[in-house]
Amino acid sequence: MQDTTWEKAPSFEPVPGVKISVIGNGMHATQCYIVIQPGAVVDWHSHPHEQMGTLLSGAGELSTRAKKVKAKPGAAWFLSPNEEHKFETTGKEPAVIIETFAPARTDYVIKVR
Repeated sequence: MQDTTWEKAPSFEPVPGVKISVIGNGMHATQCYIVIQPGAVVDWHSHPHEQMGTLLSGAGELSTRAKKVKAKPGAAWFLSPNEEHKFETTGKEPAVIIETFAPARTDYVIKVR
């Protein structure tokens, strides 16, 4: 068994105001705890991974080229591989998200080593 906490998990900042902590990683999936500060944006991007997320606290807007979702705590989503998307906070509190990627995000694991 591997265990950690959100505070102790290895992390990196891909853009200012966004912290990604790798809280679980296996051969087939990676799970992350993500904190996006107010005003921060994870701009348009895509990747070959399925992505499933749940907003734990804060507020934000998740956009794909086809749809926009105003997310509040409890909102959950699934993004298909290579689906372009972006996320931006919309409130005065950080957006806190748990996301799972499949297959595993080896690029993230390399960044936190």
